[in-house]
Parts: sequence; C-alpha cells; structure tokens
Amino acid sequence: MHELAQTIEHYGLVVVFASVLLDKAGLPIPSYPVLLVAGALSVSGGAQVIAVIAVAVSAAMIADLIWYAAGVRYGRRALGLVCRISLSPDSCIRQTENVLSRSGPWSLLFVKFVPGLRYVSVVLAGIQRLRLALFVFLDGLGNVLYFAVAVVLAVS
Repeated sequence: MHELAQTIEHYGLVVVFASVLLDKAGLPIPSYPVLLVAGALSVSGGAQVIAVIAVAVSAAMIADLIWYAAGVRYGRRALGLVCRISLSPDSCIRQTENVLSRSGPWSLLFVKFVPGLRYVSVVLAGIQRLRLALFVFLDGLGNVLYFAVAVVLAVS
C-alpha cells in the first residue's frame, strides 16, 4: 500500500484516471484502492477531493460510453463479451435484464455498486437504445455516487 501511496503522490491524478479507465474497461485492475488512497492523501495536501472524484468520473464515463457504443453497434455480441469478463458469466445477462426491467434506466444509478452488473448494464443500455442524453445523465450521476463513496470514506 505504501508503494501505491508513493505512486499517487508522484503522478497524482493521472494514476486515478488510468486505474479507473482500465477498471471500467473491464480489465482486472481494481480502482477502489487507488481512490481510497487518493482520498486519504487529499487530507494531507494531495489533490482536492472534488478533483479526485471528477477525474474518476471522467475516466469512467469514457469507458462507459465505449461500452454503450459497443452495445448499440454490436448488440448481444458485445453483451456476450462483457459477460465473459463479469464474475458470473452464466447468469449475468438474466440478472441484469431483471434489474433493468424492474427499475428501468434508473438502475444505472445503483448498479455500479454490484460487481459484474456495472459493465453489463451499460452495454444493455446501448442495446436497448436508451437515449444518449439520458444515459449520460444517469450513468454520470451513478458514477459520481459510486466514486464519492470511496473518496469520502477515505477522508473520514
């Protein structure tokens, strides 16, 4: 953990951006520890809390828009790829479709907190051709909530 703190101190928000972008792209690189350390460092003179959250949300939105576009363009093939990445490939499509059918696009606000569903829900939003403006609004707000929890926990 000490090495992570030193890396964040040295490279700053670039580390936050890269870790979130790679995590949200589907690579097995967890960004939550980076956010916790960046949040803790913000107390001792690191980047401001708002900047950490803004950079994380920006990186997440880039990855989410790419997955959304893949859902629009490739449909179920993109969903199959995401399900192979997710924690439970056998049931991921069924579970996500159930969540999205019950709560509609508003599920984008809370699925970020459910491992595996966060990727699939974005692709499904593209497959269902959710209006881009509504997707960006709900997904962005969901990302703000998700990353704010990590950074605020670290500051507390």
